[in-house]
Amino acid sequence: MFFLTWFPTYLVEYRGLDFIQSGFLASVPFLAAFFGVLISGFSSDYLVRKGVSKEFARKAPIIIGLLLTTCIVGANYTDDTFWVITFLSIAFFGNGLSSIAWVFVSLLAPKHLVGLVGGCFNSVGGLSAVVVPIIIGFLVEDGDFKPALIFIASLAAIGCLSYLFLVGKIQRIDEPLPEKKPTQAYNKSKLT
Repeated sequence: MFFLTWFPTYLVEYRGLDFIQSGFLASVPFLAAFFGVLISGFSSDYLVRKGVSKEFARKAPIIIGLLLTTCIVGANYTDDTFWVITFLSIAFFGNGLSSIAWVFVSLLAPKHLVGLVGGCFNSVGGLSAVVVPIIIGFLVEDGDFKPALIFIASLAAIGCLSYLFLVGKIQRIDEPLPEKKPTQAYNKSKLT
């Protein structure tokens, strides 16, 4: 959520860019994210069509994307605007690559629970959209964005490790359908 909430503030207040310059430069990382999203979907589908396991085809863009997102911390070590935008563009591109995580809802959830699982998945994402900007607000309270960028890189690294070591085999969870209770048949003879 840094990318949507704190990024413009980072460019204007911390990096000292004017609004017009920051608006133009801020578009570059978002374009990188756009291409990351497209490349993630196309490459993942291509790998599946070529017979690569769904596990590898779906996890690879996420893991690569999260690794690239950790590059955001590189902006802490340069004062050159070109390199700041470059590090942020790499991180945004990685964030776009990792956005394919939604595919796991349809691959893992029992068919009759896809909506519920998708809703839970979205709720957790929404919760992070509330919590992460608040944490960043506390981290940048002194006007220094370096801890915030380290925080974002740490979240990406934790996510990468989670996909490597916690997310297991990609297969649908077989959950039996709930038993239907018999309903009382409508009896026309009672009405006549």
